[in-house]
Amino acid sequence: MALPDLPARHAGSHHDTVSMYCADGPAQRAYAAVKERLYAIDRWRELNDSIKTDFLLCGPEGEPSTRSPQRGDYIRIDLAGPGSPSGGGYDWVVITQIAEETGDQPWAAMTVKPSPPPGQDQGNVAHFYEGGATNTFVVRRVGQCILAEVHGRNEEPNVADAPLLDRLRNEAVALAGKLGFGKVQWKDWTDGMVSVIQTNPDGDTGFE
Repeated sequence: MALPDLPARHAGSHHDTVSMYCADGPAQRAYAAVKERLYAIDRWRELNDSIKTDFLLCGPEGEPSTRSPQRGDYIRIDLAGPGSPSGGGYDWVVITQIAEETGDQPWAAMTVKPSPPPGQDQGNVAHFYEGGATNTFVVRRVGQCILAEVHGRNEEPNVADAPLLDRLRNEAVALAGKLGFGKVQWKDWTDGMVSVIQTNPDGDTGFE
């Protein structure tokens, strides 16, 4: 069985956040629903009342997109509190990989990394972590169980080459992540991905 390709750990902090739901019967429909939610980036905030961040899928030029995400697309992140000055008040990540595996134990994975705003390839990374950090979002089905996962790698504060205002803001946000607040939010995300699964009258599973 092939597994999602997670970036290697080289420096900085990391985390592996996982939530799981096990159905009483077949879970194929539940997996299909969770995979759909993985790609519904604009609705991630709706997964859990504890999520206070807004996410917006954008195309390569920064235009809002309603299609399924693709490699090279951007995600605009609107955190509660001060945003990135270099990102126009937002943090930005670019999608570097999307992969899926079918079969008896299917999975879908999407990896993102901090980036400059769309159209500014040579600009400053507009994110509180440096450009080498990654987050890989994974959903998978193992038998009658559905798992939602976030794997953070190489998370270092973006303070080396950032402008002064960015450095001050990035240090504060990255410190919150080191203290565990970042992992708390991703735990809210994984919990939300699987907590809305319900058993239908026909014995299969799906979302409300």
